[in-house]
Amino acid sequence: MKQLNCPKCTGTLEPVTCHDIEVDRCVNCKGIWFDSLEAEILKKIKGSESLDIGDPEIGSELNQINDDIYCPRCGAKMVRMLDIDEYSIWYEKCFECHGVWLDAG
Repeated sequence: MKQLNCPKCTGTLEPVTCHDIEVDRCVNCKGIWFDSLEAEILKKIKGSESLDIGDPEIGSELNQINDDIYCPRCGAKMVRMLDIDEYSIWYEKCFECHGVWLDAG
């Protein structure tokens, strides 16, 4: 499997398992990459928020990046989206492989 890198800070993404679901977290900024449907599944599981160990200030800074953001899995340009359940949460979504990137915090 190819090494994944953070779409925001280019740090290495390392696999992390939560409730038998493996996601990828940046070793630098602590942002999280979810492959297709992983975010939706984990969102429904109590305690899965423990995956987010990053500093909210760093996440907020990285969330302000307006450059094009590319998918760490397939390289396609991702689209910035707003979580309809929590209007304070922005994320990037890949419409090619359907992965989701969430900044830390």
